[in-house]
Amino acid sequence: MLMRSSPVVELEVPLPGDLAAFGPTTRGIVSGNPSGRLIVALGGISGNRFVGGTPGGGAGWWPGLVGDGWAVDPARYRILGLDYAADSNGRAAPTTLDQARIVCAALDALGAPRAHAIMGASYGGMVALSLAEHFPDRVEKIVVISAGAEPHAAATAARELQRRVVALGIAAGAANEALAIARGMAMMTYRTADEFALRFAGGIDGEETLCRSEPGGYLRARGEAFLATMTPHRFLSLSASIDRHQVDPSRIAAPALLIGAESDQLVPAQQMRDLAAGLPNLAGLHLRESLYGHDMFLKEAAEVGGLAGPFFKA
Repeated sequence: MLMRSSPVVELEVPLPGDLAAFGPTTRGIVSGNPSGRLIVALGGISGNRFVGGTPGGGAGWWPGLVGDGWAVDPARYRILGLDYAADSNGRAAPTTLDQARIVCAALDALGAPRAHAIMGASYGGMVALSLAEHFPDRVEKIVVISAGAEPHAAATAARELQRRVVALGIAAGAANEALAIARGMAMMTYRTADEFALRFAGGIDGEETLCRSEPGGYLRARGEAFLATMTPHRFLSLSASIDRHQVDPSRIAAPALLIGAESDQLVPAQQMRDLAAGLPNLAGLHLRESLYGHDMFLKEAAEVGGLAGPFFKA
């Protein structure tokens, strides 16, 4: 469902001077009701400013949650989506606090003293937590989906292997192939074994060691599609940024609604429970039973919106 209620306006956001390693500016998109309460919507590292739609009328990356008739409805809210800042050379990783500072710069560019809410999923949830901790006057409430106070050790290990694959690919002159492989490895942590068992047959046909299996074909396709939205060097920067994340939940005063999946491998349910226990102003914790694991926020966006919508209206 596309956002038809208002024009989509591009926004150029200057980065703070000490973040020059990540570029001079980043891009944002503002849409929705100019008089409505402002909601900042942030996704994973592959998310971008096109959260609810594109200037040409195309679909955004969060259908089912952001768009006409959904929980974040442009008829009701003013909506901001942002591109994350990253090192185009792949050598340095920003912190989630750095990204939070850039969100604040975007609010300044809009002339908005504070956002009504920041809704962040995965990496975006980490940024929302960091902003609420360090800039409490810039946001009224936060919705954190599938993100914890720090990265889980097993998730860090998986991402480090992916970064090593990409670094080897860059060194060997096969950067795009390496990034596609790393994306396939990541998909194995985003989704669940139950989903793979329902969709694909296991095993390979024949004696050729590199023949394509059913699930392998799917992962190859997802890896190749990833190349349209991510470069190898940008991936290195943002993947490592996830592993630099650290917040102190006890310092977050804003009302916080937490949503996660019991089946999430990257952010296990216990991490969400631990985060909830440390927040002084918890508005609720919802751990869904989902076939889709970490990707629940994309695959079951309407259900997520059903939980977040009343919180935004309150």
